[in-house]
Amino acid sequence: MNKNIEALAHSQHKDLRLSKITSFAFAQNVSSVKLSFSELRQASRYYPIVFLNADSSLPQALLSLEPGKNNFIDETGNWKVPYIPAYFRLYPFMLAAIQGQEEKLALCIDPEADHFKSGMGDPLFTADGELTESVQKILKTLEMYQKEILQTQALFKTLDKQGLIVDRAFKYRVNQAEKSIKGFKGVDMEKLYTLDDKSLAGYVKNGTMQMVYELNHSLSNFSKFVAPAQK
Repeated sequence: MNKNIEALAHSQHKDLRLSKITSFAFAQNVSSVKLSFSELRQASRYYPIVFLNADSSLPQALLSLEPGKNNFIDETGNWKVPYIPAYFRLYPFMLAAIQGQEEKLALCIDPEADHFKSGMGDPLFTADGELTESVQKILKTLEMYQKEILQTQALFKTLDKQGLIVDRAFKYRVNQAEKSIKGFKGVDMEKLYTLDDKSLAGYVKNGTMQMVYELNHSLSNFSKFVAPAQK
């Protein structure tokens, strides 16, 4: 997905029509997705949430242990569990940096998305060339999502700087033999609890501690990936 991203412009996209589709086949090759702090509680019920080496301060929901595969989409494009990460729900819209003005984000689309292929549905622009009300709402949602992502990164970056985000492993047994899943990072709970009372109180007050608990709880969802091998 997102192979051909373009900044949304009336001159280029005035004829596009957005249709509502229920298939998430566009995400079938995505094996992990970033999460904002407001998503963690619901996402922790279904996905293992970890930190990857590419960004050790941004929580990611693992969708598979295999690159280029999504275990949460069935053969007809339906999402298998109740909570669908916001990144996919907002597609084919996204915010992206403008070349040469990286501090600014533009509303972009994937013009090749199935949402635009039928030629039917809702227009993206009014007759006056302005964004329609529905697209404006999508833009506001994307801006809020991006703001939450940055806030989430900032909170976990503080933990990372304190050496609290470390290599982790999920251990399980197959035919009495112990195996483990590695290659991800998580919060070192033992080290976290050794912090002074002031630091711990600060993490409780700003919500970081609750997020840590949600991440830690989510690791039990690794069993969904290994259960078939245990049968």
